[in-house]
Amino acid sequence: MIKSPICEMLGIEYPVFQGGMAWIADGKLAAAVSAGGGLGIIAAGNAPGDYVRQQIRTARRITDKPVGVNIMLLSPFADEVAKVVIEEKVEVVTTGAGNPSKYIKEWLAAGIRVIPVVASVAMAKLMTRLAAGYCGRRYCGRQRCGSGIYARCAGRADGDSFPQCQ
Repeated sequence: MIKSPICEMLGIEYPVFQGGMAWIADGKLAAAVSAGGGLGIIAAGNAPGDYVRQQIRTARRITDKPVGVNIMLLSPFADEVAKVVIEEKVEVVTTGAGNPSKYIKEWLAAGIRVIPVVASVAMAKLMTRLAAGYCGRRYCGRQRCGSGIYARCAGRADGDSFPQCQ
């Protein structure tokens, strides 16, 4: 079986992330993936906070394994969902379609692992400045795994690309 540092960091068995596909990746799908040893991710899409909370609670009824939420930052509900993931104690947040800077401190303070999916080297560098994350071998900034943020960019997301943490 494949084991990597990302498994230990996120409390998962296999370095498999289920995509946060809007209106498809609900609490049931995320729970099934997490129960199977990967990281199930609930898609917030353009959904309001109450819907996302309901999906998180659905996943929690099915599994006690770590579950993530993908927040589309261009959503009019992004601020609301950003609070819900803290209140519901989600283990991992992935983000897309925008800059998560304004939420990162609160998420990290709540113990949430943050994995921003970024579209450019400039955004990856910003994420590494915010919390010293890691963005594949090609665009590597300072590395501090304990910070809880990992920038993923340039199509590089294999488990071996993450640094060893002490």
